[in-house]
Amino acid sequence: MLRRAILSLLLPVFLTAAPPWVMVRMTDGTTLEGRTQLKTVPFERDGKPGALPIADVLSIHNGAPASEFENGRITAGIAAIQGKERAQRDLAVEELTYIGLPVITPLLKAYKDTDQHEPKPLYRLFERIIPSAADGPDRTLSLARLHNGDMLRGKLTGPALDIVAADGKTTKVEWGNVRVFAQRRSTVKRVMKVHALAHSTQIEFLDTGVALTASSKIDSSAKGFVRLSWETDSWATDANGLTKPGAPAYKSNLVDGQPFGALVGRVGGAGDMFFVGAKGSLTGKPAGRLRLAVNDNAHWQNNLGSFIVTMSVSDAYDLGDAQ
Repeated sequence: MLRRAILSLLLPVFLTAAPPWVMVRMTDGTTLEGRTQLKTVPFERDGKPGALPIADVLSIHNGAPASEFENGRITAGIAAIQGKERAQRDLAVEELTYIGLPVITPLLKAYKDTDQHEPKPLYRLFERIIPSAADGPDRTLSLARLHNGDMLRGKLTGPALDIVAADGKTTKVEWGNVRVFAQRRSTVKRVMKVHALAHSTQIEFLDTGVALTASSKIDSSAKGFVRLSWETDSWATDANGLTKPGAPAYKSNLVDGQPFGALVGRVGGAGDMFFVGAKGSLTGKPAGRLRLAVNDNAHWQNNLGSFIVTMSVSDAYDLGDAQ
C-alpha cells in the first residue's frame, strides 16, 4: 500500500513534460538556446489578438524592421553575394537567410531585369527567406511555420520571453528583439532534390533548413545518378561518387578530398566539407545549418541530374524548407 501511495504521488511528476528547448536568434546577431516555460506565442492576425501553442510551432520569423546592426549586415551581405569572393558570399547568404524577412525589400531592389538567374545565389536567396506559399503584399508581417504544414502571417506581440540556459542562467528577451524563434524537435525529416548544377560545391550548397545541435544524428539515403560530363559515362555516378579517375585526363577520383560527384555536406556557411554518400549515419557534427551539394571542380557547367535525398535528423531545429 505504501509503495502504491508513493507511486501515485510520483506519477504526475513523471508524466509532466519537460519545458521545450528553443533557439532564439536576436536582432543583434547573437543566438540563445535553452528551455522556456512559455506555453503559447502571442501572434496577432488580421488585427485580431491570438496565440500559437508552442507545441505546434516549428519556427517563427519576425518581420519587424531591421535593427541598425541588421541594416548594416544586409547592405554588406548583398554586396558580398554579388562579389567574387566565394567564402564571403557563402557567409553572407547564411547571415541574410537568418535575418530573413527584413531582407526582402532591399533584395528585390538589388535584382536586375536579366534572364541570367541560374545558378545565382542572390536569386535563390529570396525563397530561402520567404516561401512562395507564404508570400503576400504586406512584407512587414511575421511568418509562423507550424508542424502541420501551415504557414501563417501576422505580428508578434505580448510579454517578454524567458530563456533558461543549460547552466541555469535566465535571460529575459523582448519579442521585438527576436528575429527567429524555433523549438527543438526530436526528429526533423526531409525529402530533397540536390541538383548537380544548381547545388554543385562550386556554386552553392542546398540549405536543408535543418539546424543541427551537438547531439544530432543524421540518417540519410540518396537515390539517383548525376553526370559531370554529359555523354562521357566515366564521369557519371551515384551518390557515392567516382571510384576511379574520370577518363581521360584525370589521375584521381578525388576533388577537395572527396570523390567527384559524391553527395557531400557541410554545416554553416564556412564549415568543413564531409562525405554523405548514398546511405549512412553521421554524428558529432557541429551545431548549425546543414547543407548538401554534389562535389565537383571548377568545370561544373556540363553537370546534369540530381540526387533525391531522404533524411531524418534527431535533436534538431526545423527552420524552413530545403532551398
